Amino acid sequence: MERARIIIRRLMWMLNEESGGMGWGVGEGYAEALFHSEKLKKEYLQVYLSYLWPEGNYLEFPPAQRGLAWGIGRLAQIYEEEVIKLSGHEYLFLHLSSEDPTVSFLSLWSLTQFKSLRTSLKKEDYSKPLERLKHLDWKVLLFDGEIIKTYTPQDLENLLFN
Repeated sequence: MERARIIIRRLMWMLNEESGGMGWGVGEGYAEALFHSEKLKKEYLQVYLSYLWPEGNYLEFPPAQRGLAWGIGRLAQIYEEEVIKLSGHEYLFLHLSSEDPTVSFLSLWSLTQFKSLRTSLKKEDYSKPLERLKHLDWKVLLFDGEIIKTYTPQDLENLLFN
């Protein structure tokens, strides 16, 4: 277990501005480690979520935010209650209007992974980011927990409201 903690701490360092790194793929790798280990999730979930929280360890670099936004959705697939309890879904709402379309897209996709939120979703809450993405003809290739697939704004709309 200590070896896994060392890896998580290295990932955390790579997300730190002082590391001089770009953090490419770190958010995704960090989320997958937490997804597959209950012990790591217990220790590091709150820290992971804090990277998208403006009052926390907020990362301002959109390419790093992309992986973190995706990771919250991935973690919600198995730890939904805990992610909600720690306000992870609320951090995604803050990023729906990101200047980076991929951050917006991945935040929307991640929100679709919260089964308990689907009944409370209102189309008007998502229409603006969805329309912006449709206008851009935006597509994202991502791993949804089962396969790697190209997702479109229409796919997101179907996931949100069907």
